[in-house]
Amino acid sequence: MIDTSDELNSVPNSDVIKHTLFSLIYVSCSKTSKDYAWTIVKNLLIDLKKDYDFLKYIHIDEVKNLKNTIDDISVMSSFDNIEPKQIGEAIQNIIDNYRTRMGNKAGYFFLTEFKKILGEEYHSIIKQMGVDLRIIDLQKKIPGLITSEYRIKDKHDSNIAYLEKKE
Repeated sequence: MIDTSDELNSVPNSDVIKHTLFSLIYVSCSKTSKDYAWTIVKNLLIDLKKDYDFLKYIHIDEVKNLKNTIDDISVMSSFDNIEPKQIGEAIQNIIDNYRTRMGNKAGYFFLTEFKKILGEEYHSIIKQMGVDLRIIDLQKKIPGLITSEYRIKDKHDSNIAYLEKKE
């Protein structure tokens, strides 16, 4: 088991967002074209800048110039000064919106594949930032569920969890 207590502080926010975005793209490339996968991310970053101003620190070149590597995503060092919880909220929305924009192409196991590609270390970090992939998955299963209004509450003494409305 990995000790996650210091992971949040030891990995720069810029690395976390790069790995998150690239993992989404990587999983999507097996289901759709590379250009489409990258275009979704580029458009999401533009659309979500109104809610998360710090997304302006992320740059992706023109799709035709991409080499399809994580280095195609550049993040300014200013991004590392943003509060991790704010970044977690943005990541939650990016993943949720990305899966939605992929539609049926995302497939049933999209989030499972994403988590595998992202890796245990980065999954643990985004989880500490407040990202809960389970709530995104529930939205697909419960039409009309607005994920930003709920969180999954785990019971400490069992493996049972339930939805709880945020205050």
